[in-house]
Formats: sequence, C-alpha cells, structure tokens
Amino acid sequence: MKYFIKTYGCQMNYSDSERLKTLLESYGFAETETQQDADLVVFNSCSVKQKAENKVYGDIRNTKDDQIVALTGCMVKSGKEDQIVKKIKKLDVAFRPENMGELGEALTILNPKWAIEDAGGSLEKYFEINPKVSNKYQVFVPIMTGCDKFCTYCIVPYSRGREKSRPMADILAECEKLVENGAKEITLLGQTVDSYGISHADKESGQFKGVNFAKLLREVDKLSTKGLSRLRFTSPHPADFSKELIDTIASLVTACPYIHLPVQSGSNSVLRRMNRPYTKEAYEKMIDEIRTKVPKCAISTDIIVGFCGETQEEFQETYDMFEKISFDMAYISRYSTRKGTFADKKLADDVPYETKAERWHKLNDLLRKTSTANNKKYVGRKLEVLIEKQSEGDLMGRSREYKEVHIKDFDGGKEWRGELVNVKITKAREWLLEGEME
Repeated sequence: MKYFIKTYGCQMNYSDSERLKTLLESYGFAETETQQDADLVVFNSCSVKQKAENKVYGDIRNTKDDQIVALTGCMVKSGKEDQIVKKIKKLDVAFRPENMGELGEALTILNPKWAIEDAGGSLEKYFEINPKVSNKYQVFVPIMTGCDKFCTYCIVPYSRGREKSRPMADILAECEKLVENGAKEITLLGQTVDSYGISHADKESGQFKGVNFAKLLREVDKLSTKGLSRLRFTSPHPADFSKELIDTIASLVTACPYIHLPVQSGSNSVLRRMNRPYTKEAYEKMIDEIRTKVPKCAISTDIIVGFCGETQEEFQETYDMFEKISFDMAYISRYSTRKGTFADKKLADDVPYETKAERWHKLNDLLRKTSTANNKKYVGRKLEVLIEKQSEGDLMGRSREYKEVHIKDFDGGKEWRGELVNVKITKAREWLLEGEME
C-alpha cells in the first residue's frame, strides 16, 4: 500500500498534507516519491484562482486507471463532496481537510483488500493528528481554520468555511513537541492569522476570553528557552493588526523582523469594492508604526491589479503608495473572476486583459527597484541565516528578515541544512543576497 500526495497553493495546504501523511501511515500506507508508483494518489488542491483548479483537473486526468484518486483542499466545499466526485472523471473520493479522519472508512469501501485497521477511528480530529514534517528544523503550525472576512474576490470563506480558532493549549503543546524534536523556526498559519481568538465563533465559545494573537505569540516565544530561535506567521489582515501586536513583536526574543501584510490595493475606492475594511492612510500609518517599533523590519505584501472597475487614477494611487512604502517584496497578481464570489455575481470584470498586463508590468518594474534598493542596505552587514538547501558550490538559506541568501566558499563535506550560521553580505541582487560565512 503506497501513497503519493501532490500539494498545490499556500503553506496551509502543505501543513494539511503533513497531517494527512501521518494519518495514511497510521492506516499502513508507505509514502512513495513518484506518483506512478502509488496505489493511492491524493491531490491537495488550491482554488484561489480558476487556473489553479484547472491544473488539478488536468493532473487528475493523468492518473492511472488502477489508482485510487482522492481530492482534498480548497476545491472541496462543505456538503459537496459527492457532487465533485460525480463531476470529475477518475476521481474516487473527495474530503475536506478537517474531515480527513473519515478517509479510512472511504478507502476501505473503495478497496476492501486494503487492511485498514482503524477506519474512521482515533485520528478523526484534524488538529490532533501530529504532522509528518518535511524537515524538523523549519515547521508550520496551523492555529485556526476558515475566514470571516469575505473579501469580494475571494473564495476561501466558501471553501474553508467560517473562522474558528484552535485552543491555545493545543497549539503550545504542538509547538513544544516540535521544538523538542529540533525545530528552530516555527511559522504560525491562518487565513487571517492575527484574527486568532476574536472571531464571532471564538467569542461565542467563551474559551478565548482574554486571548488574542499577541498573547499567543508571547506564549510561543517562551520556547526560546528550549531551543526555538525564530517565530514567523502568515498571513495577517490589516484590519486586525493592532498596536498591541506591533508592540508584542518588538518585544519578543524569537519574532523575526519580517512582516507580510497584504494590502491588495492603494486606492480607497477599490478597497471598498474589495470589502477590505481599512484605508490606504490607515495601512501607511500601520507600516510607519511597524518600522518605528521594529527597526529595519522587512515588509512584503499582496497586490491585485485590474480589479473590477479599477480606473487609471485608482491604479496610480496603488503605484504611488507602493513607491512610498518601498516594499521589500510583493506578490502581484492580475485579477481574474473567481466563480462563486461576490465579485463574480455582482461586479463586472471590465478591465481589459491588456490593461491588467500593462499595470502588472509597471508595478513589477517598480518592485525590482524597491527590492534592489532595500537589498543594497544589507551589503557589509552580518546576518544570521538558516540553511535550507545545499548543492555543490552553493548554500541557500533565509535571514531573519526573510531574505534569500546564497553562500559560497564553505566546507562542502559537511551537512549544513538546518544550521544557523552568520554570514557577511558581499553582494545585493534584485531578489536575493550573496555572502560569505563568518
């Protein structure tokens, strides 16, 4: 019994796959490195864009006839598992990530020859499944599921469901176990991670009284005494990024001077159409506060160009804001309609493709300038780098500022992955730094 998981999309999906691996191996499956060798193929899908879904459809079509094929992730919406199986030829079973504990029973029905002893048994609660991490020194820990923000362009609240936080004691227990097993860097995950503990469902439950994301960070930070060096999180929402959170980040031992804070647009009128409940001015003030309290903090963001009705003047507002803030990095996308969203039903996708492309290139050219200028500030500085990749003649790792750093002239006979090293930066490029080990 062999399994293969193909994961698409965000870090949350990769975290889900780590838990799914543990579950499948509890059923007696062994992981294989190639899809062709697997008896069970699972596609952990992303549905942020239609293009992402189309990729999954194509990959499912390329599976072998004798393989059991399963689908999970954001393409599987609550209560529609049977419908999606009927819709996609070659697909045998679909399940939502939080319901993965029920997979054993479904697999037993699909192939009674598989000796699954615990079909639907003890590992039925999603967060109670210990992840099979891809590397022990750099790990992801989900702290919540779903989203309550309902941005007009986004399908996540419909695919992942409403926001629900995980009990803090459970998160801390998982983090402590991972640190004991060698984790040096933990990234906390959530669709809007800084909304932890404050959603409507969280308040109704009563168990999060006096608990918010800042408090959670302070508690995880205490693991620095047990070996935790770095604490990251993604992705926060500007509407919940409080002054308390900024002060907390500035005070922690493990918090990294890097924040990814999606703005999506620099035009207040576009933000209103997106249902993003903040203004450009509030966002800029937030960035100023971060840079005051966390000196030399690297800032990245997400931007959508060509959203419904975006005029040239509105795009120029985004461009001007982008230039003013001088982001270290940005993930820029051209708007495309996502079926099932408010924008799909109520707003016209009326910005021509050519205009979207022009705006994307203009903003990306600006990003090249701001990224290069920010990277040049690191030349001559010493940075702590966590090594992630090793090849002949090259080490690659990330600094605390999340800068990609390449290192030459090192001991090639040693295994460096997972090591924290001090690097003197000798050269800055558009998207990365180069340096020498101290």
